Amino acid sequence: MKSALRWLPLCFLFAGCGTIIDWREVKTDPMTIAECYDGFVYIAGKDGFAADTAACDRGLGTWQSRWRQRALPLGRPQRYRLRGEILLDEGSAEHGWTIRYAIEQEKVKDLRHSQNPGPSDWSPDGQDGEREATLGEKLARRLTVKKT
Repeated sequence: MKSALRWLPLCFLFAGCGTIIDWREVKTDPMTIAECYDGFVYIAGKDGFAADTAACDRGLGTWQSRWRQRALPLGRPQRYRLRGEILLDEGSAEHGWTIRYAIEQEKVKDLRHSQNPGPSDWSPDGQDGEREATLGEKLARRLTVKKT
């Protein structure tokens, strides 16, 4: 019993097997939550991301795109999607909102499954930092006022 309790503090290390997301953030100017959400949706759509309506909730400030596929060298498929959240607890219409977003990537590591990959064939492949930076600039231009 005593030896089992010794390992208890380390259990948090194995609590989640999910991917860690390195969120990017943009702070908006004062605006309503609706204007903020609509601005994010507009930029995401202009960037070619289509909403996964089952994973989007305007009231909670969450938005997620459907997976988009592209091919890596050797015919290995890769897919990516945009996830965004408006941090409702940390902002207000008077002070602006913080939007955090990330573009997740997954790829098929086993080439035997590259022609018709199933859900279990996809493995995390980091984030698309270049596309995130470009998206952040577009969001900042749309949701902040230029100071002159």
